[in-house]
Amino acid sequence: MESPAQTLTEALARMTCCPEPESMGLVGWPGEDLDADEFRALLAQEGPVQIVREGGEITILSPWQQAQALFQARPSAQITGPLTWIRFETPMDWELVGFLAHITGALAAAGISIGAVCGFSRDHLFVPQGLGSEALRILADMGIREAPLNASRDDGSA
Repeated sequence: MESPAQTLTEALARMTCCPEPESMGLVGWPGEDLDADEFRALLAQEGPVQIVREGGEITILSPWQQAQALFQARPSAQITGPLTWIRFETPMDWELVGFLAHITGALAAAGISIGAVCGFSRDHLFVPQGLGSEALRILADMGIREAPLNASRDDGSA
């Protein structure tokens, strides 16, 4: 893995991004946990997934088809999507300040709603699928070029 960017200036100069090819969905419900089979199924699939369990609620960001199945299995669930997941490829140090604020400010100015996910080394956004191309254009205008999908997987990262 390449060395993490240490400053906002360095991160912006080095940054590339990559949209996931598969549509994503965000599904959530109060109370009830995932059962063991559902949890294993989520982790076994290709591509990214996020599971948040807090405040008496489960929230899952997963491929759209999986999100729809989880939604249909739970009467109390809510779903949004399809979404485009955009991964920022350059790893960043945890002490780096302002990257997401800089990026999300530009997207907010264009009226694009976002969700953010932070991995250990990389940040990610998800945006309404119909606005994915516009979000990528805004990022390109900021100097963040789109990287080919296969380049993002060379180091084994998801």
